[in-house]
Amino acid sequence: MTLLDTDLMGAVVLLVVGVVAIILALLLLKEYLSSKKMYHLSWAISFLVLFVSGVLIIFLGWTEALENPLVPPVAALIPAGLAIGLLYAVYDDTQYGFFYALYAIVVIGILTVIKLDILTLDIASMVIMGIHIPSGLIISFLPLYTAFTKKTAWTSIFFGIGGLLISFGGVLLAFATVESMEAILPLTEIFAILPYLLLVVGVFFALGIGLPKKWKVDIPIISSLF
Repeated sequence: MTLLDTDLMGAVVLLVVGVVAIILALLLLKEYLSSKKMYHLSWAISFLVLFVSGVLIIFLGWTEALENPLVPPVAALIPAGLAIGLLYAVYDDTQYGFFYALYAIVVIGILTVIKLDILTLDIASMVIMGIHIPSGLIISFLPLYTAFTKKTAWTSIFFGIGGLLISFGGVLLAFATVESMEAILPLTEIFAILPYLLLVVGVFFALGIGLPKKWKVDIPIISSLF
């Protein structure tokens, strides 16, 4: 049974999330082709993955989508891409973004091998945390740091809020995979919350990408707000 069969409003919200994600991805790809800035490409990949994820959830449903062995490594590209791009944007005179990209590729590669049972290792949860935790910390707190040090002005806070919210979404999904948590927070409630959370996340990331002067991407309406 798909999300569309059980929750029409949730499916509509996910469709809106997908529209927001693909628009941001296309705008970022356009910027990358003209500027060749790596953070534009990295963020574009994240939003393309978010778009594809939303479409799969609409047609497969949350449960079936999450049970697919390729979903965890592919989903890890969302926070990893955002973190890599942010490191490139903030520390444009260093190789921090490059080195974190190498780290992310290795960790996601290991996770893929484990999930496809190419190697039988009971460390999938540890590997998932190994990419989600550092990525979440980077996209949550680096924008706040840059705002307070006046490198990108206060508008970079929007990116940090988006990072905090998407990290919260990751925690909810972690609850969804732990059977003992079902009594505390039922899966139906988690799946009902996530579409709206993802929509808010998309809005904050759009603000966080379209407003800060240091890495500003022209997004209709948003870029002219301040």
